[in-house]
Order: sequence, then C-alpha cells, then structure tokens
Amino acid sequence: MNRNPLNTECDAMITIHNNPPFNFLAEPYASMDARTLLSHFQSRNTVRHFPVSKGSKDDVKKADQIVKNGFTLNNESHCLVNNFDWKINPSLDIEWLILLHKFYFANDLGKAYAYSGNEKYAVKWVQLISSWIQNVPEGFINSQVTGRRLQQWLLSYRYFISQKISPALRPDFLIAFLRSIYLQTRYLTRNLTKAGNHRTIELHAIFMVATLFPELSNADDFLLFSIDEILNNMRQDLLSDGVQRELSPDYHHTVLKNYLRIKELALLNEILLPIECDQLIQRALVFSLYVHKPSGFIPAVSDGDRNSYLSLFKKGIEYYRDPYLLYALTKGKEGRPPPCRSKSFNESGYYILRSDWTKKPYEEGLYLFFDCGPLGEGTHGHYDILNFELTAYGHDLIVDPGRYTYSETHHEEVNWRKIFKGTAYHNTVLIDGKDQTAYRKGIPTTPPARPVLKEFTTGKGFDFVSGSAISHEYDVVHERNIFFLASEYWIVSDRLVAEGTHDYILNFHLSPRAFDQTKLSKSETTTRILSPNLVIAQPKIDGIRSTIKPGFVSTKYGEKQKAPIVSFSRHSLGPTHFCSVLYPHRSEAPKIKVMEIPVYHQGTLCSKAEVTALKITIAKEKTTYDDYFCLAHGINLKEYAIGEITYKGKLLFFRKNRQNDIVNLQANRLNFMRERNQVVFDFERHHGRVSFQNNVLHADTDTPTFKANLAGVQKIIRNPSAQFKTMDSNHEAD
Repeated sequence: MNRNPLNTECDAMITIHNNPPFNFLAEPYASMDARTLLSHFQSRNTVRHFPVSKGSKDDVKKADQIVKNGFTLNNESHCLVNNFDWKINPSLDIEWLILLHKFYFANDLGKAYAYSGNEKYAVKWVQLISSWIQNVPEGFINSQVTGRRLQQWLLSYRYFISQKISPALRPDFLIAFLRSIYLQTRYLTRNLTKAGNHRTIELHAIFMVATLFPELSNADDFLLFSIDEILNNMRQDLLSDGVQRELSPDYHHTVLKNYLRIKELALLNEILLPIECDQLIQRALVFSLYVHKPSGFIPAVSDGDRNSYLSLFKKGIEYYRDPYLLYALTKGKEGRPPPCRSKSFNESGYYILRSDWTKKPYEEGLYLFFDCGPLGEGTHGHYDILNFELTAYGHDLIVDPGRYTYSETHHEEVNWRKIFKGTAYHNTVLIDGKDQTAYRKGIPTTPPARPVLKEFTTGKGFDFVSGSAISHEYDVVHERNIFFLASEYWIVSDRLVAEGTHDYILNFHLSPRAFDQTKLSKSETTTRILSPNLVIAQPKIDGIRSTIKPGFVSTKYGEKQKAPIVSFSRHSLGPTHFCSVLYPHRSEAPKIKVMEIPVYHQGTLCSKAEVTALKITIAKEKTTYDDYFCLAHGINLKEYAIGEITYKGKLLFFRKNRQNDIVNLQANRLNFMRERNQVVFDFERHHGRVSFQNNVLHADTDTPTFKANLAGVQKIIRNPSAQFKTMDSNHEAD
C-alpha cells in the first residue's frame, strides 16, 4: 500500500483563528470552539503516550539557559537575541542550526516544568514554538528536521497539557499548534527522504502524529500510510545481516531506536504492526548485541560517537524475551550467553572477534571490531577499509578517532571533516599519502575503494579474519590478516602487494588516556610501544621507522581530545609487509620479543611475500612462552618446515613452554603436521581445524577422512592425559 492520503488541497489556505470550522481537524472536533478543544485535550484519556520524566535539577539548569535564549548544541554555545530569526545560523556549522530546528530543548523545558512547576518554562515553550510557527517556511532545511521537530513537539507538549495544565497554553496557541502539526505531517508524506535513517525518523513522526492526535483530519490515512511505509522501509533499510545500510553503528542504533519507539507506541495504543516488522527488529537487535563492547559502548566508526545503547536491550527483552540481550544487559548475571563467541555480519562487512562471553568480570572481556565493508549508502562512510577498534580489561585501547564535525569550515581554518574522514585517521595503512577513496564533500563521484573478504573463521581456541582493500587511487592491494588467540592477544599481518615504489604508513590511534603515557623502545630484535594496558610489538626490520605523534580523538560531536598516534612507516619497492603483536594486559605489561623466522619449502627458503612467520617470546612474572605463528599467503597450500615441525596448511600457531612442550596449538586449513618423522595430524584431502589448549584437543571431524594419530599427538604435546573432542566451528570464505 503506497497511497498518499494528502493529495487534497481543501485546507491549504487555513489561517489561524479561534472560530470553527477548523478544517485540519476531523469532526466533531472541527466544529468545536477553541476553548472546548483545549478542555478536550487537557482531559482526554483515550490516547496513551510514552511515560514522562519527573525531571531533575540538571533539567532545570539546562532549561534556565534556554529561558535566556542560551542554546548549547553540538558542544557549541550561543546566546540569541529576543525574537531571533530562526533562519540565521550563528555558527559556522550548519549542524548547529539543524539542531536548533529539531527542538530537542523542548523536552528540557518540559522536564524542568515537571520537576519545579515553574510557569516560566511553559511560557518559554509556548513562545519558542509560536515564534517558529510564525517565522519559518514549510520544509525549512529538510524533511528529517521536520520529522525530528514533530517528535520533540509531541514528546514535550504532554508536560504542559496533560501532566499539568499550564495557563500559558491558551486556546489560540493550541489551534496554531495543532494546525502546524497537521501541515508539517502533510509535508512529510509528500516529501519523504528516499532512504536511510532520515526516512525512518520521518515515518516515525507521521506514525506518532496519527497515533497521538486521532482528532486531526486524515489521521486514519496518516496511520495507514505510515504503517505501510514503515514495513517497506525496514525491508529496504536493513541488510540481510540486520545492519542498517548506511553502515554506521551509531546510525544503526538511531534507526533501531525509532523502530522500537514505533513498536512501543503501537502496543500502548493496541495498533497491530505486521509480524515481519518484529522479525526485522530482532535481526537488528542481534547486531546491536554483538557490536556493543563488554564495556557497554559501541565503536565510533563511520560518523559515530562513543555511545551506549544498552537501554534499547530493555525493550528487546520486554517485547521478545531475548535471553542473550538480558545476559549482556546484566553483565552475565541473568539470561544466557549468546551462542557464538565471535560473529560475522557478512553483507555489511563487520566482524567481531572477542573473548568468551562468560569471562569474569564481564566488562573486562577482550573485543575487536573489524571493518571490511564498503562505504555504505549516504555520506557517513569513512575511507577506512580494514580499520579496527580494540578493547580489553575495561579500556578502549586502539580506537577509531570518530567524526568530530560535519562542517567543512572551522574557526581554526582547518577542514577537520576531511581529516577525521580520511584514511590517515583510521587504524589501517596509508599509501602514498592518499585516501583509499578520493575525498569530496558528500557522496564520492569517483569509484570508491572496494573491500574483499578472503576468510573468516571462528571456533575453539582462535579466530581468524582476512580481507583486502582495493583502491583506484594507487596500484597497491592492502591485505590484512588478524589472528586472535582467544582471550589473550592479537597478531595483525599487513601485506602490501605492489610492483613499484611506494610510501606506507601503518597507523594505530590510541585512546586519549594514553596521551603522554605512551613510550617507544627498541632492542636488537623488537620495536615495542608501551601504553596503558597495551603492548604493541613488531619485529625490527630494516627500513621501518616507528614514531609516536600527537593526534586527536573525538568521542562526541564537536569535541576532540589529544591522543597519541603510533606510526610505522617505510619506503619500499615491490611487495612489503608489517607484522604487529597487540597484547593487552590488566596491570603489569609482559616483556615481549618478536622476530621473523625462516620458513622452508622443500629445502628452499620462502619469501616474506609467500609466508609470514614469527617467533614471539612472552615473559611474564612467573612464566615464559615462545609462540610460533605461521601464515601462508598463497592460494595453493604447500608443505612448510619450521625447525623440527613440518606441516601443510594455511595457518599454524603453537606455544612452547620452557621445557619445550607444546601447550597450545591452533591450526586452520591443515592437511597434515609432523614433528621430525612422527605424524601428528593427517586430514588427507580435507583442510581441517585444530585447537589444543588446557589439555583438551578439539578437531574438525566433519569428514570420514580425518585421522588423528593419538600416539603422535601424545608425543608432541607430551601429555597422555589430554582429552580429544570434536569441534564446532564456523568458517566463511569468498
């Protein structure tokens, strides 16, 4: 159903007056006089609204500034003159004027009135709305601003007309108010944004008006129109993996919040929504569950702030009895842990690699968000393919710097929008000083960089994700591989495949708490970065320069804080690479040494472009381990030799203690493995997955060709009491 109910023009020339008929109202309300109408709205109980706040001293403090025409929007304050012109922007940032017209401050006035009962807040509410109605043309700025304004007007008016009856609400104001609501709603039905979070906001506003003001002319048509379009919009707006198609976690939650508010208002007023709406909302909630860090915040990627939307979980629990949302909301005290430790969202290109949900304390869990997705629809995407955020032990350690501003102009005469959106301000590799996609305001006109997922696998013991960024700005392909040794640390391997000479800068943006707390040290084998709760270590390689330089992180629009940027740079001909160990810790940092080690194929030394091989020595207070990490980059797997170990496979990790025993072994796409002449694993033609830790051996057994030589296993791990179990794993590749 796509009909527009508002094609009639019979009421287009309505003027404000106090005498019926009021053509923007349905009968019998259209024939009531203004005073009778006011009495009706003050006493009606047939419509159920969202619950109101009792207000607080903080609300009074905010409202007192508004009474003086003092507005702080996007962390920028301006005091406007009396009878100010709504169309003039005192800021260089258009977002400031947009927020002024969205009327979020109307709720501050309402909550201050509820808390104090002081009539000055009601008087100011009436004054500002009346001034706006008299001075602002229809559709000023754009439709989503109209949608937001309607939401805020409808959320705030109840404080003055139903909770308490303010004498400031005169009959003539009510008529002007209702007329404006009607006209703005009619405007929205004719000027809906084509797609994205703006359209969702606008449809929510139409649904609110139709539900909360059934007295309006065509309210029933408004309602049918909005329900029909809300379902169509959900189908269009949410990808198959549940992620909103603008590919910004922050805007995903803006959309989800609006959908849940529609659901709540429908339940309050016994309005039936299509069952498919619930199915789509639940899918969006799954992404919300996984994208929230153990600390309760979401990553600030693609025009986002450091926000938390855990409050939305309460609605998901109430409506759908979701035990996984309950588990996350209560930090593991109630509900059930989600079925997957780590999770892929393939269409959006988002991958979450985390420690076990049952880790205690819950908020100290390890978490990495990896972005191998396209720009997304609209203008919110940053040039950040293969970017990631990392959190552990309750702290954000490697962060996306955020968005800071949408404005191209600034008092500092610096285009901060371009800086924060550009590749250099993300945790990836900057090539020849160029953005992955050529920068322009708005949607790019040149072909954007293209992401390619090569592999994602998760299961017992480890996660592995591999992706590439292909840009039209240079002839270099950036491939990033991330290995997560579950619940301990990450290894990030960056390969730059090129023929010519290029400049490369690998950047890691640390959190503001690391500013002036980050140090660089070098030994004969290793470059180390020590920052609060994190060690970054790389093998020392000729030609790689390491620096710590100042940068900024914006956790909230309009604010930026000083934060360090750790950079590794090199000028190189042909293929090149970086290998980074990211080791989080709760208190005392371990001593970490990293070095590249030789790998042989049939007695011939393999090139760095063919296989990455590291020896990582981790020395803690009571123990020291040697970890070996080998990753083959070719399509066709070969037989490789590392010391006394020979294997054929994609990925091999093993840990040896001081007694030279293997105490941890992880492998993916493994054909076979032997130590000297002793066969340990033989998967024949099957590429298997193996995880051995805590004296338990897990292995893929989804094919009858698997063979496990238990004598060989016991020999290599030197532990006859080791248990053998099958493995449930998730493996995805292009």
